[in-house]
Amino acid sequence: MPVSTDGDRLRRLCAAALVLQLGAACARAQRSSPDAGATATSGEDAGATAASSTSSPASGDGPAGDAIAPVYPMADGPPEPLAARLCDALHALPARRKAACCGGAAGFHAAAECTRALSSAARAGAVTLSPEDVARCVEAMERSLEGCDWVSPLSAPVPPACEGIVRGALPEGARCRSSLECVDGLHCDGAGPTDAGICRAPRAVGPCGLSVDALAAVTRQTRHADAHPECRGHCAGRACADDVPLGGRCESHAVCGRGRRCVGGRCSDAPLPPVGAACLGGLCAPGARCVDGRCAAPKAVQGLKCPWVAPSHGVAR
Repeated sequence: MPVSTDGDRLRRLCAAALVLQLGAACARAQRSSPDAGATATSGEDAGATAASSTSSPASGDGPAGDAIAPVYPMADGPPEPLAARLCDALHALPARRKAACCGGAAGFHAAAECTRALSSAARAGAVTLSPEDVARCVEAMERSLEGCDWVSPLSAPVPPACEGIVRGALPEGARCRSSLECVDGLHCDGAGPTDAGICRAPRAVGPCGLSVDALAAVTRQTRHADAHPECRGHCAGRACADDVPLGGRCESHAVCGRGRRCVGGRCSDAPLPPVGAACLGGLCAPGARCVDGRCAAPKAVQGLKCPWVAPSHGVAR
C-alpha cells in the first residue's frame, strides 16, 4: 500500500466532496426539470424501480439513463444520530474551533455530506457504528482541538481513535458503495463517488488505485485500505504487484507491503517509534513526526494560520 501524505488525503477528500456535490446538483436539476418530472410520473412501477436502485447497496446499478447522481442518494431518510455525532466531530467541530481562533465565520465543511452518506450506509445495514467508538473519537477530536496552536490552512488531523471505527457488514459478492461497507479483508471493487461496486477479495494482478472511495473520504478514514486492500501485495503504478519479502532490497516503503517499511534499503516490519525515540527510516508512529532524527510531537504550523483574516487582526487566543 503506498504511503499517503496529508496532501494526498486532503486532495482525495476535496475531490470526493466535489464529485458528491456535483452529483447532487445534477440529481436536483433532473428532479426539477419538466421532462424529468414527466418521466418520473409516467408509471408507478418505474418510480419504484428507480427508488429501489438507489436506496440499497445490494440492489441494481443505480438510476436509469445518463443522469449523474451520487452513489449515496440525496433523499434517504433522516440522519442517524451516531452518524451525525461522528460527522460533526470530524468536520463541523474543527470549523467552529478554527473560526473561534481566527475571529471569523466557520468556513465550508463536509459534515452534511458525511452525515448523509454514513446515515445511508448505516440504515442499509452495510456498516455499523459503536456508541463507545464514536464517543472516544469525539473526545479525542475535542482534545486535539484545544487552544489554537493546531490551527493552519490545512484540515485538522484525525486522531488514531477515529480511524477504523466504521465497520463493514457486507460479505463477498454483495453490492457495495464503499469498501467500508465490506467486511474486513474485502474491498468494494468498481465503486466510486457515482458508481456502486462488488465486495471482492484482494487481487494478485490487475488495476488498482483508480478511484476515490466516497464514504471513506467524507468519514476521514485515511487508513481504510489497511483493512480493505485492493491487492494481495501492493499497488504500484496503478497496478497490483507482489511485495518484496522481509529483508529484501527496496527503494520505497510501498513495495514492502502493508505494515512494513523500507529501512536502510531493506524491507522491515519493525514497529514505528513513538515520540522521543529515534526515527525509523525517517518514519514515526501516528501522531509524531521525524525532526532531526528523532520522533517529536507536531508543533504549530508557522506562517499564515487564518487565511480569511487580515494579518493585522492576529489570531485570537
